[in-house]
This record gives sequence, C-alpha cells and structure tokens, in this order.
Amino acid sequence: MHRCPTCGAELLFKARALDPVYKLMQNRIAHLEACGLSYAYIRKLKSFLRHHMGPYLGDRDVKAISSMDVHDFHTALLKKGLASKSIKHIMDALKGLFNHLSDLEVIPKLPQFPTIKVTPQQPKRWISPETQQSILGHLPQKYQLYVQILFETGMRPGEARALRRRDIEGCIITVERALDEANNLRPTKTGNIYRYQISEALASYIEINFRNYLPEADLCKLSKSRIHAAWQKACKEVGVSIPMYQASRHSKASQINEECEQERLCKLKAALQHESAATTTKYYTLGAKEKI
Repeated sequence: MHRCPTCGAELLFKARALDPVYKLMQNRIAHLEACGLSYAYIRKLKSFLRHHMGPYLGDRDVKAISSMDVHDFHTALLKKGLASKSIKHIMDALKGLFNHLSDLEVIPKLPQFPTIKVTPQQPKRWISPETQQSILGHLPQKYQLYVQILFETGMRPGEARALRRRDIEGCIITVERALDEANNLRPTKTGNIYRYQISEALASYIEINFRNYLPEADLCKLSKSRIHAAWQKACKEVGVSIPMYQASRHSKASQINEECEQERLCKLKAALQHESAATTTKYYTLGAKEKI
C-alpha cells in the first residue's frame, strides 16, 4: 500500500518524491558558499529564502512551478512595497535556482520570469580633498589611518581592513586579500593583486609608528560597525551626509576626473589662444560623429 506524501491518502502506485523549493534553495546556497562566494552575498540569499521564497513557494514541488506561479510571486513582492532593486535581486536569486536545476536536468522546462525595471536610486555624490580632511579630523585617532588610506588610494574598504605591515613598502601598498563582513579573509574582489601609491607624508607616518610591527601584523583590522558609527558621527559634526564608500572610492575617481577635465580645458584654450575655454568647446571642438 502506497500513500500520498502530502495528504496521506492511499495510492495505487508509489507517489513521485517531491522536490520542495525551500530544500533545493538551501542546497543551492550551500553549494555557492562552498564555491567561496562572499559572506555578504550568501547572507542575502539566506534572507531572501527565509523572508520571501520560503513563505510563498517553500513547500511547493519545484517541478510543478509554472510561469503563472512566478508571476504571482512577483505580484506578492510588489504588494509588500519592497524597493524595485530588492525585488529584482530576489527574483534573480529564484531565477538562478531554476537555471541551475535546468542545467542539472531536474526540471523539464524553465518558467518565464518577468523583466523588472529598477527605479533609479538617489544619485551618488563625491567630496573634495578638503572636505575629506575635515571629516578625518573629527574621527577618533584609531580610525584615521584606515580612512586616510581609503582617501588616498580609493581601495575597497574590505581590502584596507585586511592590510598587514608587510603590504606597505615606502609609498607603495600591495593589496592581495580582503576581509568580508564576517571578518573572514578572502581574495580581492577580482582575485587580482593591486598596487596603490600613497603620499610621502602617509608613508612616513606608517614607517615611524609601525616600524616595530611584525610583517604579519594587522594595520587596520577594525570593527566594521564601529567604523560606520564613528564615520556617521564625524560627518554629522562636519555637516556632510555621505557614505564612506562614496567619500573615498567614488570621490577618488571623481577628483582625478575633475583634474583631467581642467587640464583638458586649459590645453584647448591655449591651443587656439582663446581667453576662455568655453569659446573653444562651444564653437571649435567636435565629437566623434562629425569626424570623417
């Protein structure tokens, strides 16, 4: 005698084993974690499963999920009032699961997923070196080296937190590892080794204050949450509201871009002996489409 695994009713033949979405998504997350994906990404996937996929699709057999079920799940996310970017990430995670199962020939056919347009977020901003130094002056001293390195190099925060004494030789910083949100050592985001140049003043400060450190000693292994709290407090005291990532990495790129633009305008003005670069750019410089 065979019984239905769902309702317990008597069956003439043995019922096919179910493959619930929740279990398969757990297996998928475990596989990605074993592959070395970042702690932050794995944490988000677990949150998507726990709060959204699980309650709505968790006990459903994955082979029975249709395009209409996917559409209804998307509608349920919209009704929650989630941001469009969050909805896209959740749907992409579910789509990644189905693509994976299709590759493994677990499901016969992929359901259709909707195209999700992400509403533009608030524009990113950047600050000048003067504003950076003003914020730096309001930070506790134990965070200043870490933030100064971010300002001068534009490196990723996780890479700066993983720096060791041996990584700094003179004015050159070699980056070959990073710390994730759980303070686990990882390779850099791209797996490459980077070299950044710092000012002589910063190099001299590090040489004087860390000359007795062992080569493997950490320089900036600080609590991420405490850095964030100290950063917000310093910004408030200065009267600026900007995330540290934008104040360092985005600002570094934008400062260089501004310098290059000013140099370009000066060269244009000088080339045609104009009093103002505006005359040169308005009446004389042409774009690529006008080139013959």
